[in-house]
Amino acid sequence: MNNLPVSVIVCTHNRAALLPKMIEQLSDQDYPKDRFEVIIVDNCSSDDTSDVVTRIIPDCELTLRLVQESRPGVTFARNRGAEEADYPYLAYLDDDCSVGSDWLRQLVSGFGLSDQVSVVAGRVVLSLDDQPCPNWLGPKGKSWLAEFNFPGPEPRILEDPAYVCEGNMAISKKAWRSAGGFLGMDQFGSPHGATQEIVYLLEQIKRQGGKVAFVPAAVANHHTILPTRRQLLQRAYSHGISTAILNHLLERFSWAAFLLHALLDIAALFVFMGLSFLFFFDKAVSTDYLLRAAARCGKVLSNLRISGNWKRVRQWMISRRDVVERFSWKEQH
Repeated sequence: MNNLPVSVIVCTHNRAALLPKMIEQLSDQDYPKDRFEVIIVDNCSSDDTSDVVTRIIPDCELTLRLVQESRPGVTFARNRGAEEADYPYLAYLDDDCSVGSDWLRQLVSGFGLSDQVSVVAGRVVLSLDDQPCPNWLGPKGKSWLAEFNFPGPEPRILEDPAYVCEGNMAISKKAWRSAGGFLGMDQFGSPHGATQEIVYLLEQIKRQGGKVAFVPAAVANHHTILPTRRQLLQRAYSHGISTAILNHLLERFSWAAFLLHALLDIAALFVFMGLSFLFFFDKAVSTDYLLRAAARCGKVLSNLRISGNWKRVRQWMISRRDVVERFSWKEQH
């Protein structure tokens, strides 16, 4: 497959110290330098992010650009990066990730699996560096910290995926545009730490006939600062709020389905709470069930309109019906 022209977009906020190393790693990619550009989107940083990138640009071997996004929130930054991109394919990489020299080549190779592939996801490996892993954080709990993978070593097209990690993915600009861009759930009252903004975009792309590929060799190491147990539970709770709102945005509402799901969610909430106490002797297992209970709690309270900005949800749905054009996948290409 030919080397596709790609705009690599790195959205950053107050992580100036990490950017020189990331730019160096992108410069070392085994990908033709005339076939990709790097866009650093500075999202309301109060540190010297702008100065650091500006100093690197003159001597950088890459086409490197700095873009300022004054609206706070990673959704605004990701959409702004796409708007500024000169190339028809977009690759997103989080600012606290590190990659090997083959990262971009591996990620972009996913588009070659089928002409219908509109999104390619890579694997995300959690890197704690010198931080000791607490005994309450097990393998399942790490998924709440953006560790992401699908089983199997081979690149493949995924069957109806509900989620991929936004911090290590590529998407065609046509697909991004026709899906309406990234949808930030924080505008609906769900904190951005668990917004699931990719869920809505993926669903729109799938409905238009686009496919999602996964390339496990496209690895990004996520160098995260470990949250406290309480912070992780808050993230799971916010995840539940987002899930309820997304279901409302994506599915036709019916009272029968609403009542059925409400009963199932409430039952699951109590089951997970009970299991968390039952496994109190194993803190990792207990925390995993508590996280699942917190997510169900957020979903239940959101469905009951106790959590989340449902007035904004209704306003958005009305405006969306008025302004969004629907394209089929064939019309995009």
